[in-house]
Amino acid sequence: MATQGPYKAVFLLIGHKSDLQSTRCVSAQEAEELAASLGMAFIETSAKNNYNVDLAFDTLVDAIQQALQQGDIKLEEDWGGIRLINKTQIPALPSPERHAGPCQC
Repeated sequence: MATQGPYKAVFLLIGHKSDLQSTRCVSAQEAEELAASLGMAFIETSAKNNYNVDLAFDTLVDAIQQALQQGDIKLEEDWGGIRLINKTQIPALPSPERHAGPCQC
């Protein structure tokens, strides 16, 4: 965690496109060492393979909740930066239409 001003900012280093091993520019070990030196976690993800995508979000949410519990982040009235919502309360969103194209989005 890096400290910024009176509050702690929560960071997570994410290595994306882990499915493209042949074009890797930074090794996982280098990224882990960088993340550790900056006081944050590191996770490799691949949206194409849906590898660790949920884990990345869950890890960040857990770190934010821990910072809230420790008082490093404070919820202030009329501030929409952080809202705690139970996962069971989140309505399912309709699946977005996929468009033909190289990005698969």
